[in-house]
Amino acid sequence: MKVANPKLTLCAFHLRNNLAQGEDEPVNNANHLWEECQRLGQKLHVPRLESLIERLQENNGQIGVSSNQDNSRYLELLQPENPLRFSAIPEGSKPQLQGEVYPLQIHDTYAVDLTLRYPYPNVDVHQLEGLNPQGCLLPNQIKASLGQTLVLFAQPEGQIQDIQEFANGCLAAILPKSEVAQFLRSPPTQGIFLGSPIFEYDNNREHPAEHCHILVWLNCNPDTEKLEAAGDYDQSLINLLCCRHKILYAYSESRWCNQQARLFYRKLEVKAKAFRQLPSEPTPKLKQLKEWLTEIPTLAFEYANYLRDIDIHRTTIQTNLINYKFWLKQLQDISIQNRDNLDFLEQLIKDTQDNFIPQINADLSYLMPSQQLFGQMIEASRGIVETEQAESDRALQNTVAIVGVGLATAAVGATVAPYIIPTEPRQPILPPFSTNHLHPLTQSLLLSLVFGVGGAVVTKGVIALIQNRGVIAGHITKLIRGNRNKTVQLSGNTQQTLPQSKKQNQ
Repeated sequence: MKVANPKLTLCAFHLRNNLAQGEDEPVNNANHLWEECQRLGQKLHVPRLESLIERLQENNGQIGVSSNQDNSRYLELLQPENPLRFSAIPEGSKPQLQGEVYPLQIHDTYAVDLTLRYPYPNVDVHQLEGLNPQGCLLPNQIKASLGQTLVLFAQPEGQIQDIQEFANGCLAAILPKSEVAQFLRSPPTQGIFLGSPIFEYDNNREHPAEHCHILVWLNCNPDTEKLEAAGDYDQSLINLLCCRHKILYAYSESRWCNQQARLFYRKLEVKAKAFRQLPSEPTPKLKQLKEWLTEIPTLAFEYANYLRDIDIHRTTIQTNLINYKFWLKQLQDISIQNRDNLDFLEQLIKDTQDNFIPQINADLSYLMPSQQLFGQMIEASRGIVETEQAESDRALQNTVAIVGVGLATAAVGATVAPYIIPTEPRQPILPPFSTNHLHPLTQSLLLSLVFGVGGAVVTKGVIALIQNRGVIAGHITKLIRGNRNKTVQLSGNTQQTLPQSKKQNQ
C-alpha cells in the first residue's frame, strides 16, 4: 500500500516558568526543547535546525518574553521567518526529508510544531518509518517536561477495505517494533475532522516522559486537503493539545506529591504513637521531647508543602480544563458541520471531571486533618518541655536558695560562737572521745552546723508555705469564678422567666 504526501508533526510542550522562580525568570532547563531540536538537526542532517537557538535569540538575546505579558498567550518566537523551512542533506539511498519548525510560547510554556515530510508524491507505507528514524520523535527521546503529541497526516492510495486496519499499519510504520503492541492492546478512539477519519492512539502511561499520544489523520475527502492546507485549525489544535498535556502533567505530579505526603504521614504517625507512650521519668522524657521538637517541625513542614503542591496541581487542572473546553469549541466551530465528529476529544473532559479532580479531592480530604494533628502535637510537646523545664528550674532555684541560706546562717553561727561558748585557755586538740569535754573549736563547728541546718529547714518550710499558698489561692480563684458564673446564669434565668410571671398576674 502507498500513501500520498505524508507528513509527521511533533507537537511538544515544555515549561518555561513556574511559581517558584517567578514569571520573569525562566526555569533552569527552559531551553531543553530547543536543544532537542538542534540534536534532531544533527541526527537528521538539517543544518538550519542545528542553529535554532541562535535564530531564536537573534532579536534581543533571549527567547520569549515574561509570562505575565499579554503577547505571551500565543507568541511566535521566530521573526520574521516563521515557520522556518528546511531540507535535510541527502544520505545515501534514504528518502530525503523536508519540513518546517514553528517555535511558540503559549503563556508560561514553550511549544514546538516540528513537521517532517517527503518531497515525493507518494511512498510505500513501510517507508513512513523514515519520518521517525529510530524513534527520534518519541517522548523518551524528546523528554518535553509537559508531554507531546505526534500527528500523522497522509492520504491513502487505492481502495481501502478496512480504514482502521490501514491506520494501524501507518502507526506501526512510524514506531519502533517494540513500541507497537502497547498502542494496539485496545482499539483506538475514532472521529472525523475536516471531513476525514482521525484515530487517536495512547499508551496510557502516567508520566509525561513515557506517555505517548498519537493521532493518525487520513485524508479521504477532497475538502480535507484544502482545509488542512489553509491551516485555520492550527492555533486551536496546538492550544488544545497544550491544555491536554498540562492537565495530564498536573495530575501526574499530584500523584507523586500524594505518594510523598503519605511517606511523611507514616513517619509522623510513628511519632504520634510514641508521643502517647512517653516515659514517666522527667529526664528521659525531656530528652525525647527535645529531639522531637527538632525533627517533627521539619517533617510537618515538608508534609504541608506537599499538600500545598497538590492543591496547586488541582487548580492547574481546573484552569486548563476550562481552556481545553474553549479550544475544543473553537475546533468544533471550524469543523464541517453535520459531518465532523470530535466526540473523542471530549473523553479527557470526562476523565478530568469524573476521575482526576475527585481523586485529588479525596486525597486532600484524607491528608488535611492530619496536618492539624501534627501541629497540635508540636504545640503539646513544646508545652510539656516548657513545663518540665520550669519545674526543673524551680527545683534548682529552691535548692540553691536553701543551700545559700544554710551557708549564710552557718556563717552567722560561726560569727556568734565566741560570744556563746566560754573562752578557755588554749587547749590541745585531742582525738575524739578521749575526753568528756568538747573542744571549743568543736563546739563552734557544731553551733555553726546547727545554725546552718536550722536556716535551711526554715527556708525550705517558707518556700513550701509560699507555694502552697499559691496553689490554695488558685483554687479559691477558680471557686470564686465558678460562683460568679452560676450567679450570672441564675440572673439570666430570672430575666427570662419574668415575662411569664407577668402573664400569669395578668
